[in-house]
Amino acid sequence: MNIKQPDHCSCYGSRTSVWELIPLLIACLFLILPVHPLRAEISASNTRQITQYLKNGSALVVDQNSKVLFAYNADKAMVPASILKLATADAVLTTFGEDYKIATEFYLSRDNYLVIKGYGDPSLVSESLSDIARHLKPILKNRTLKGIWLDNSFFKAQQKVNGQSSSNNPYDAAIGALVVNFNTIFVHKSRQGKLSSAESQTPLTSTARLLAKNISTGKHRINLGGRERLTLKYFAELLQIKLQQQDIHFEQPLTIVHKILPPESSKIYTHYSRPLNEIVKQLLQYSNNFTANQLLLILGARSYGIPADLDKGQKALSHYLSNIIGLKKFTLVEGSGLSRLNQFTAEQMISILQHFEPYYYLLRGYDEKFLAKTGTLKGVATFAGFMLAPDGQMFPFVIMLDKPEYSRYRYKIAELLYDLLFIKSSNH
Repeated sequence: MNIKQPDHCSCYGSRTSVWELIPLLIACLFLILPVHPLRAEISASNTRQITQYLKNGSALVVDQNSKVLFAYNADKAMVPASILKLATADAVLTTFGEDYKIATEFYLSRDNYLVIKGYGDPSLVSESLSDIARHLKPILKNRTLKGIWLDNSFFKAQQKVNGQSSSNNPYDAAIGALVVNFNTIFVHKSRQGKLSSAESQTPLTSTARLLAKNISTGKHRINLGGRERLTLKYFAELLQIKLQQQDIHFEQPLTIVHKILPPESSKIYTHYSRPLNEIVKQLLQYSNNFTANQLLLILGARSYGIPADLDKGQKALSHYLSNIIGLKKFTLVEGSGLSRLNQFTAEQMISILQHFEPYYYLLRGYDEKFLAKTGTLKGVATFAGFMLAPDGQMFPFVIMLDKPEYSRYRYKIAELLYDLLFIKSSNH
């Protein structure tokens, strides 16, 4: 994409007086904008007010014809944080389509195991398992199952995203081909020390009790960490309870097997995720790192085969950004924005936004002025999306701040730019 620069000013004229040249000289110093719906000029005081908040950052606003309306350090490579999710979202929606659904397959083995093969569906939650159990009830009634067999071989095992820590925070949840509830548990500890599930649709399993035994009083959402067997154990425990609620029984104690799909197994049911556009909407509105990198691996498997891994995902997304959007000289290591090794310029992010524009409705709204995505890491604050002009037009914008005094400065800058370009123009 070629971003058009502001028109060059012509300050020459054989019959022009000195006084008549003054407005033209001012226009040469600042950006020239269309008269409607935008202001005719940006004053020096307005520019200083915006740049004092930017400091080491960058910002760029363009119109629908890619003409630059405001630019500051727009070619400076910076850490995008979670606005990088816009690139991942655009790539998967373009590659798979908005209606694409991710499968989870259910089989019955010859020796009476219920076998589940996962393909990375990030939207599997407790309600999904309840729905699955209802569908399996007529198939498995009058049968006592030997155990649960889990095949998560679609993803390479034990993968850690760059920038992901070992904390219990949900944003550090590990990826996997077969996970439930975003690889997290939500628990409550009473003042008397009693543990319970913090959501009615999710029973408290033995694995959840183990992970929550040392939490403080109150509600906590914690991730299951990068322990693959523990993740699969929790999935099996939760599924077993949901199946038992539908009168589907198991031999006791429950046997859990972690291996690839056994031969001569019979497929009995396929569960499909919500449509991809719904998954992406949740991803963008709640900035879910887990979902972003699940989708990155699915994209990598589509391009480079299984098992899916982060290297294939990174390669697939980089190829997309280079060959479909036309970016050059960027650094991408994962798809969520967790890593500080990711490096993009505001110009590059604008190009991503312009390609993403058909999916603008998936973004979160801010004060009826912006449809946008935020990004936050320690010392990094970003904001990118579309300014909504009073006449209904959308203007792509990017704000990227490095070590801002306050992360809210990104909103201040956006508001100043909006007022400058639209609000004051109506009174001009």
